[in-house]
Amino acid sequence: MARGIAADDMTTGTATGVAADTTTAAGEAPTRRRATVKDVAREAGVSIGTVSRVIRQESSVTADIREKVEAAILRLGWQPSMAAQSMRGVRSRTIGFIFADIRNPLYAEMVKGAEDLLSEHGYMLIVASSDGRPEREQALIDRFSRWNVEGLLFSIEDESHPQVARALARVDFPKVMIERAHDNADARVCADHYRGTLHAAEYLLDLGHRRIGLISGGRRTWVGRSRLQAYRDAHASRGVPIDQRLLRLDSFSQSYGFRETQLLLGLDEPPSAILALGMRLLAGVLPAVRSRRCVIPRDLSLVVSNDSELAQLATPAISAIRYDPYALGREAAQLLMKNLGHGERLSGTRLEIPTEFVMRESCARIAPNPPAARPDEQQGGR
Repeated sequence: MARGIAADDMTTGTATGVAADTTTAAGEAPTRRRATVKDVAREAGVSIGTVSRVIRQESSVTADIREKVEAAILRLGWQPSMAAQSMRGVRSRTIGFIFADIRNPLYAEMVKGAEDLLSEHGYMLIVASSDGRPEREQALIDRFSRWNVEGLLFSIEDESHPQVARALARVDFPKVMIERAHDNADARVCADHYRGTLHAAEYLLDLGHRRIGLISGGRRTWVGRSRLQAYRDAHASRGVPIDQRLLRLDSFSQSYGFRETQLLLGLDEPPSAILALGMRLLAGVLPAVRSRRCVIPRDLSLVVSNDSELAQLATPAISAIRYDPYALGREAAQLLMKNLGHGERLSGTRLEIPTEFVMRESCARIAPNPPAARPDEQQGGR
């Protein structure tokens, strides 16, 4: 199962069980302290070392001693801390997952894919959202290391951030990156954003569009670079120059989509089509289009990435570059299991999930600009 990161009790050396009553100030009700390994040993009539051997499931412990210790653990509600288990070489059977934005449904699908695969192998997933802040990404990586996770799945906001790079280099467990590229990851899994964007851009160019806006984020990520390169290559293949004012590449947020769509449509030569490449952008693009009294696809053709219910239910339905985020999470977890199972790092391994272009009703062919009238035509043929 997946678990959130809020449980700070994992860093303590005692557990959540109850051992004995203690009193505070006179007249106050007694409080219960948490059980310790000493309490378990005393309750079972064995040494602390024997309790540790039971926890490590060593075969040298006899069945009757194991039963006594396990019964004492159950009565006291004692749980060994992850830190203590780490010092004694006990596997935590937990995997960390760091992602940027808990509000993005793409990550929910990735988490589900990873969780399903990891559960099959007896692992628990601990998830944490960084809000796209590199300093929090660094803190989460360090915390997962202290918690003795056996591996990490992660996606970061800025692949070039030096503090995040140092944090990744410090940890010694296997690391699989999702939708990003980094030298300090053992393997990575990504969607084929280049091919999906190339297909969509060429489709719009072949419909006659010569001014295509690109709204996306990730200037400092592999996803952003792949999409921009595909956009450029599509224009080059059709011999169409690019107006740099049509490139808006700083965020995936809804508010960014709203603002930049308005600015694009307010240009003296506005785009006739827009590629809005990011799950949350569409919710900002659509109201911005309406605010400018544009009609899709009569006045503006639109293509989005990360297909969603909003894209499917909009009127008209929006053409989309689609891929399977569940498969991204599952394949990343599978790579991580291979790293753990082989006992050596699968360094440099890359897996790619295919994309597909779903054509709906949001794109229309536009006629080429008519040739300028000759002077004699302008004067009625005289």
